[in-house]
Amino acid sequence: MVDNRRKMKCFKPLGFLTAGLALVLLYLYWMPVTVLQIYEEEWQPSSITRLAQYPIEKGETFTIIWTHSVTRQPVTEVYRLNDDLTIGIEEMLFNEHGPNLPSGPEGSTLWEIKNGMFRVYNYDMVFEALPVRIGQMVADHTLVIRHKTIPLQELSRPGGFITIHPQQTNALQYLFEEGRLWLITKISKETA
Repeated sequence: MVDNRRKMKCFKPLGFLTAGLALVLLYLYWMPVTVLQIYEEEWQPSSITRLAQYPIEKGETFTIIWTHSVTRQPVTEVYRLNDDLTIGIEEMLFNEHGPNLPSGPEGSTLWEIKNGMFRVYNYDMVFEALPVRIGQMVADHTLVIRHKTIPLQELSRPGGFITIHPQQTNALQYLFEEGRLWLITKISKETA
């Protein structure tokens, strides 16, 4: 009789631990997380690989900085994640005109020139996903999100084509994907 009571006392903490773990997992399953996912897309439509993900809040901004291949000057593009999970361009900053850069106000855009910098803003452009062709020689595309700087050449090859795609997920899926991406990165570093 005494042995059975000891066994029952041992199972009580285990039962509480199991119930607590189940509650944590339920909470993580229902807790929403918004992320920017970065995909590499090869020329074959079936070849899409998720390279990274970064948490972001709706209304928050992120930046892509790159060097213009002709002017060799930095270009800064600031984007905002909208409430409907689209990406709006907030502004573009550069100090010298060059090919494929705005040369004057177009549509609803406004211009400022201050301290030798052109600031183009008031865009009415919205993207469901943001395509980026990573420069091969000069561009050095860099993503800046939440004070974290990510050189895109570290995620994909120079000349590669990536897509930045916002997604709503839950904390459990987010943590699972973080673990998967960490493991893939660790394995690829060890085999390189």
